[in-house]
Amino acid sequence: MSNHYDIDIPSMKDAVSDAEWETRLDLAALYRAAAHAGFQDVTLNHLTARVPDAPDHFLIKPTELMFEEVTASSLLCFDLDDRPGYDQALNKSPASFNLHGTLLKARTDVNCIMHLHSDAGAAVSAQKKGFLFISQDAMRFWNKIATHTYEGLVHGEGLEECKQLIDDMGDKTVLMLHNHGTLVVGRTIGEAFLLNHFLERAMTIQIGALAGGGEIIQPSDDVCAKIAEGWIENRPNPGIAGARDWNAIRRQMDRLYPNYRT
Repeated sequence: MSNHYDIDIPSMKDAVSDAEWETRLDLAALYRAAAHAGFQDVTLNHLTARVPDAPDHFLIKPTELMFEEVTASSLLCFDLDDRPGYDQALNKSPASFNLHGTLLKARTDVNCIMHLHSDAGAAVSAQKKGFLFISQDAMRFWNKIATHTYEGLVHGEGLEECKQLIDDMGDKTVLMLHNHGTLVVGRTIGEAFLLNHFLERAMTIQIGALAGGGEIIQPSDDVCAKIAEGWIENRPNPGIAGARDWNAIRRQMDRLYPNYRT
């Protein structure tokens, strides 16, 4: 017997291209991995991915679903002018296009966006000294972090703030949203996952180091820059980070939450 808690989602596998279906699998796995890591904030927050064979379209979860409920077929598709790609029964949040669609339109190098309100991200975003390059994980983001001053909740009418947010981010990989959370972008879903993983580690380390009360050892700018340059995405001829780790995460999600593939 059906009730208002039930959400019946038909399979999209035969309705979309092979490239889109594989992206749907990756993005659904990303939502499950984020939930598994403790980054789920009830039905809030969104992770998005550009459709590879239709780059003016992107995928996003319905506003009704928590991260742990997302499946490949439940993902919504919109173009960069906010028109739905298919006849879709579920809804997107009012802010999702403004933030994700506008950023994907402005940054053609970006194919995945992760916007989260993790405990560590919200805490560091509220610290006046901001993100500190005091760990090896943090140094990966040397010269890769921008900041945005908190202006309130972004609803359907918040397009102007989204434009300011994109201006503030520029070509950076991470945007610290003051008193709010974080936004991480990647050229692939795997790269966005890996960068967010190390960002979260760096912020957790920062909170722990400051809570310890002792004097913090601050590496020099030269050391931070040198460490950053060692990572594949920061080299003179940058590669794309995360392929090996993302394959491992997909295998983990297959073991733990195999229904994400439906």
